[in-house]
Amino acid sequence: MDEFGYALRALRNNPAFTAVAILSLALGLGTNTAMFSVVNGILLRPLGYPNASRMVQLSTAQKARMFPRLTGPDVADIRSGASSLEQVALYQGGDMGVQLGAHAEFAATYLVTPNFFSVFGTSPALGRAFDDGDVGRSAIVGLPFAQRNFGSGEAALGRTLRFEGKVVEIIGVAPSAFRFPREGQVWIAVSSQPESQVRSAYNYRAVALVRDGTSIDTANAQLTTIAKRLDAAFPDTNKDKTFVAVPLQEQLVGPVRSTLYFLMGAVSLILLTACANVANLLLARATSRRREMAVRAALGASRGALVRQLLVESSVLAIAGGAVGLLMAFASTRVIARATAQQIGLPRIDDIRVDWIVFAFAASASLVASVLFGMSPALHAARVGLNEALKAGGRGVGGSSSRLRSTLVVVQVALSFALAIGAGLLFRSFLTLNAVDLGFHTQGLLVMYAHYPAQTLDEHLEAARFFEAAADHMKRIPGVAAAAAAMGVPTGQYGSNGGYVTDGQDFKQAGSTRPQATFSLATGGYFSTMGISLLRGRDFNSGDTYDRPLVAVISESLARQSFAGQDPIGHTIMCGLESPKWMTIVGVVADIRQDSPAGAKGPALYMPLQQYPWHANEAQVAMRGTVAPATLIEPARARMQALDADVATRFATLESMVSDSIATPRLRMTLVGVFAAIALLLAMAGMYGVMSYVVVQRIPEFGIRMALGASPAAVVRLVLGRALQLAVAGAIAGLAIALSIT
Repeated sequence: MDEFGYALRALRNNPAFTAVAILSLALGLGTNTAMFSVVNGILLRPLGYPNASRMVQLSTAQKARMFPRLTGPDVADIRSGASSLEQVALYQGGDMGVQLGAHAEFAATYLVTPNFFSVFGTSPALGRAFDDGDVGRSAIVGLPFAQRNFGSGEAALGRTLRFEGKVVEIIGVAPSAFRFPREGQVWIAVSSQPESQVRSAYNYRAVALVRDGTSIDTANAQLTTIAKRLDAAFPDTNKDKTFVAVPLQEQLVGPVRSTLYFLMGAVSLILLTACANVANLLLARATSRRREMAVRAALGASRGALVRQLLVESSVLAIAGGAVGLLMAFASTRVIARATAQQIGLPRIDDIRVDWIVFAFAASASLVASVLFGMSPALHAARVGLNEALKAGGRGVGGSSSRLRSTLVVVQVALSFALAIGAGLLFRSFLTLNAVDLGFHTQGLLVMYAHYPAQTLDEHLEAARFFEAAADHMKRIPGVAAAAAAMGVPTGQYGSNGGYVTDGQDFKQAGSTRPQATFSLATGGYFSTMGISLLRGRDFNSGDTYDRPLVAVISESLARQSFAGQDPIGHTIMCGLESPKWMTIVGVVADIRQDSPAGAKGPALYMPLQQYPWHANEAQVAMRGTVAPATLIEPARARMQALDADVATRFATLESMVSDSIATPRLRMTLVGVFAAIALLLAMAGMYGVMSYVVVQRIPEFGIRMALGASPAAVVRLVLGRALQLAVAGAIAGLAIALSIT
């Protein structure tokens, strides 16, 4: 107990040393525990479903392309041929409009087969699950949705909502933790038999349950056999097509795996730097106390007592650093998790907790480092006699201890320098992304997502006419300079892609060899509203309706790809967006980056909204304003409400949509930049600690030098020269590390 009290007094009498050591350990422990807690909660911890280990997502692979979807006929063949799959459930949907009483709102709404919840081994928290009699007439909702719209989960049971013009009854409320697919809020039962029978229309997502005792490899072998049979039977659509069962956890976390592991590697360097910093401080302090140890030994203290005293001080530092690090871990875990969730759509955000195993490991590593680097000088100091210590008091202390301290400084500088280079490269890449030519304008543009309930062809035609008229109404709002409706605004949630043929080519025979393009629908004035240059020909107009000859506008990349050396105006083109139809090309526009600034400009095919009505009820109305876009939201919402209260709306600026599309590189840049700054601060603290110790030890030497004629500037250069040597050595090592991992 006396040793513990003495340790506290000794540390209190050296506040600078104590603060730097504790802060170094806390930063290393806190950031590593927080980052690994995120990695563990997302990547490593099993999904919270009873059947999680047997759940797979079914995908289609064709010519090195992977689709996380299936066609309707392929689903039927898989169900009948894959005996290793106990159940296959289908779902489709997304953020769509639902109507509740006098208002409509966007909600994550999915059409699911009756066995959907059964595959997950999940039952509603309130009410009952789906059965075959619920097809087209019943819904299960999430607890937050029920509370927001009906006051409670119990109050939601038996109530109704409308979706695409149909009234469905709420028969159950899902457990609050169940949100599959991502943030699902409404699940509506539909037939187990896919409505689409087109083998080239990838309309369905599927989750399946592998039979107990059967491996996923066995399931994939059966899927490969089925694919080969379909390849031979349907070469037009299934040539080189195969099916893949991907573990559901891998499907959910795969897109964020590399980013999280990258960040975990970066933050690990902070722990190494922190341990090196504390070790350096302990070495310097223990060496400077050689005279004290020798005097205490001369007064009767045993060697064991001296060693024990220094180890107690090291342990107190480690414990204090661990305590502060734990507080940092709790705070930073939520900050990192929330930031990551907002930036890259982190799944399972609510599963993230401070990982005690990781904290214990990191704390143990720090304690071992503290004890290890406290023990070596303690043993050495305990062996030094009083006379030797007094003689050394006026001279600097060199030897192995000095070399070890210098080595640790070089290591710190190297690790922090490597992180800084990585952060700089990420920053440069991010600046490049922000500077690329998008092919369209973003400033001053507000995008209104809107969902018009429609089921029949006539209702979809009415939806297309409604949005064309709605765009004209938006133009009358003060501050709106231009407006147009579209399905497929760049970086937005709506859109499509697929193959096409030109000038009489056989669409079916072309099969998987068809060139690819993105598909968008638009009303007249869309290109000028978006700032997309019309290079030749004409824009769409009010005469391009469902009953008129079909027309299309193509991008210059598509023109080069399929009409090299020709004027494409007047040629014909066909795609399978709804059903293969020949369209006459009437215009060519400049290329754009459809998905994000990180994507390449590529072939794009634009079609009139009214001529493809089956995709026209989920539209985006783009409004270019002469005022701040945010000021247009309420007038636009009120105008749409007056036109039709059943149309759900939500808003986003195009600038925010583009920003969201590069959220992952922004997150990497931000966090690595923060980690690099922490590592640099630790390295600076380590350098300061070592150099201040060296200066104190060499004061008598400097006095003699100055007595012999050395100028103060020469002494300063001597000290700074040593610091520069360490910094340069660390920078070279850091550059080597950076080059090896860049």
